Amino acid sequence: MDPLKGAGRRPVSPMHRAELEVKWVQGFTNRKVGFVNNRTVCYPCGNYIIFINIETRERSFLRCRYGSIGAFGVNASQNIVAFSDRQLNPTIYIYTFPGLKKIAKLKGQASLDYSLLAFSYTGPYLATYSSLPEFCLSVWNWQNKILLCSQSQPGVEVTAMSFNPMSWHQLCLFNGTSVTLWSIERSNKEHILISNPVKLPGEDGSLTDEENSFLSHPNVSDPYFGPVLPNSAIAGLVGDEAETFKPKDDIQPCVRPTVHCWTPDSDLYMGCEEGYFLKIGADTFKAVVLTQKLSPDAK
Repeated sequence: MDPLKGAGRRPVSPMHRAELEVKWVQGFTNRKVGFVNNRTVCYPCGNYIIFINIETRERSFLRCRYGSIGAFGVNASQNIVAFSDRQLNPTIYIYTFPGLKKIAKLKGQASLDYSLLAFSYTGPYLATYSSLPEFCLSVWNWQNKILLCSQSQPGVEVTAMSFNPMSWHQLCLFNGTSVTLWSIERSNKEHILISNPVKLPGEDGSLTDEENSFLSHPNVSDPYFGPVLPNSAIAGLVGDEAETFKPKDDIQPCVRPTVHCWTPDSDLYMGCEEGYFLKIGADTFKAVVLTQKLSPDAK
């Protein structure tokens, strides 16, 4: 009888397991790029994060072991990167650089994917924003692996998110139609998120008066036109609908934000697709047009 016949394969012990060393990864998308320190830039590519030393051109790689990389964030002051995997109930991983040592693993409530990750400039805090179906903003203490607070915004997609560099208690989130400054309020160990929407100028750069749009004819004092009533009362609305109702003629398209930057005074500068440059007060939550759109004839 052949002694090899019918013999099973020996189970592989952990001592005999080996992984192939990655020598080459190529590719680039239009997704986020960040500096993990003064000399090294990094970006996601497939199921890897590529690190490139801009002085020596030397490359190193960090592999996501569970599918491709979803959201990606970097903190140059602490030399760490964070990313989420793309699988059901995704997980967020945080690694150090250059050692590429995993220092945190966060499991949130997202069921499909994360769209954005952002580190605070001060303190061990990480903000995450999940995609559908939750559309949930969450703030973590990643060192202690504790979820501090979260708030869902059903149906609201966000294209950019960042902490105020001067204070981790404030976040900016925006998409192509809206800007919201979120405040993180704290009482002992309790944290809550408070939304502060910013009223954006119209496409022509004009700022509408919210009080005037609330009343039917605020500038008319002649009693011939009848009492001054809220537009919602004339429409016969009550409850939450009455608080946000606007007549169709008062609704106009707003500018579309594309880029933003915080100032040392905690104000926010924002560029718009139409060519306007806005300044948003971090305390007032009001937008002011600093630079008007240039006319086509301007040289």
